[in-house]
Amino acid sequence: MSSRNSSLENDECDSAQSNLIENQLRVVEHTDHIINYQNCTVLLCARCNLVLCDSLGVCGDAKNIKSIICLKVTKDVSVKEKLEVCLEGPLAFCTYKVIECVGCYRVVGVVLHSTPQHLSSLRNLFLLRKEVLNCYLLKNGTMVKASRISFENRPLKKNINELKQDLEAQLKQLDLLKGMLGEMSIDRMKRRFGATTSHSTFSDSDE
Repeated sequence: MSSRNSSLENDECDSAQSNLIENQLRVVEHTDHIINYQNCTVLLCARCNLVLCDSLGVCGDAKNIKSIICLKVTKDVSVKEKLEVCLEGPLAFCTYKVIECVGCYRVVGVVLHSTPQHLSSLRNLFLLRKEVLNCYLLKNGTMVKASRISFENRPLKKNINELKQDLEAQLKQLDLLKGMLGEMSIDRMKRRFGATTSHSTFSDSDE
C-alpha cells in the first residue's frame, strides 16, 4: 500500500513539474513585447501613399546610399525576380533585386545579394530610398519627408549579432526544457510499467 501511495505522490510531483516546464516553454515560444505605438513612424510611398514599412521594422540608416535599412516590409512592397548588377556609384560591384511599390510601380529601393566587404552587413535586407518616401509620425499626426528623419541606430552588425545570440540562447533553453520533459515522461512510464508488473506478480502468487 505504501509503495502505491509513493508511486502516486511521485506521479503527482512529476505532473506538477511537467506543467511548470510546459508553461515555461509557452512563455519562451510566445514572448510578448510591450510596444509604445505612439512613438512609431509609418513609411509611405510618396507617390501613392501606400504603407511600405514602419519604424518597428527599421534598424538604421544607410547614409552612403541615402536609404533606410529595414528588416521587414509590408505586402505592398514587391521584390522583382531579376538579379541586376551595379557597376558604378556607392553600390558598385553589387548584385541586387529591385523593390517596387505595388500601388504605383515606382522603384522604392533594392535588396542586395552580393556585395563588396564594406557593404556585407546590408545583404538580404530591404533598403528603401529616402527620396521616394514620406513618414507619418503617429505621436503628433504629421507627415514629413523621409529625408528629414534620422533612423540612426547602433551599428547594424552589432544589432544582428545580439539578435543572433538571443535566438541561440532561447533555442538552447527550449532544447533543455524539451529534454527534461522527455526524460520525465520516460521515467513515469517506467514506474507505471513496474507498478503494473509488480501488481500482476502479487496477484499470481495469491492464486
